[in-house]
Amino acid sequence: MADPVHVIGAGVAGLAVGRALALRGFAVRLSERATEIAEVGAGLQISPNGVAVLDALGLGEAARAAAVTAQAVELRDHQAGRRVLRLDLSRSRVERPYLFLHRARLIDILAQGAREAGVEIALGDRREPGDLDGAGPVVLAADGVRSAHRPLIDRPSDPFFTRQVAWRAVIPDGTAADEVHVYMGPGRHLVTYPLADGLRNIVAVEERAAWAEEGWHHEDDPG
Repeated sequence: MADPVHVIGAGVAGLAVGRALALRGFAVRLSERATEIAEVGAGLQISPNGVAVLDALGLGEAARAAAVTAQAVELRDHQAGRRVLRLDLSRSRVERPYLFLHRARLIDILAQGAREAGVEIALGDRREPGDLDGAGPVVLAADGVRSAHRPLIDRPSDPFFTRQVAWRAVIPDGTAADEVHVYMGPGRHLVTYPLADGLRNIVAVEERAAWAEEGWHHEDDPG
């Protein structure tokens, strides 16, 4: 058995690297400060390159079963939804599909895959930068954009406001069009596509001067 590896953070990156290492014979312990791997987030678009990674992890079949396969991308003008451009993905020669997948389902697939590969997942483990004694000779920090561990090897890097705010929502929707629709308007655009189980993902991006607090449960005026 190879030397143990300690991964911090049970998000997409942490779970994926944990399974990848375990499949190659490493003993892997994964620390997550949350007490459960919760169902948060909205939809994700996974390109063929991303599907190639899932295939390499042995999780491509599970991802395909939980996703909607994209057939096209349409760009539309905000005035009356006039079509500007249509990209027909069904005619692509790429072997792997372009998928629409709920982030929570991807996390479920990765977490199950990590556990099946032998990764030990420790929930409620709030590792701080000064509390890594005994963590093992190799520590991988996958604790997000506000990583507490990045300054150990690099200078602090705080996110800055780009004056663009993205509002995300998942709503019930019975339509069957397996397409991305992008509505383009001055200072804003909206992206929408279907997810499995009769859901639709919406991402509305607007340029604005005022910062909007980050989180998954904030409300705003739909207008």
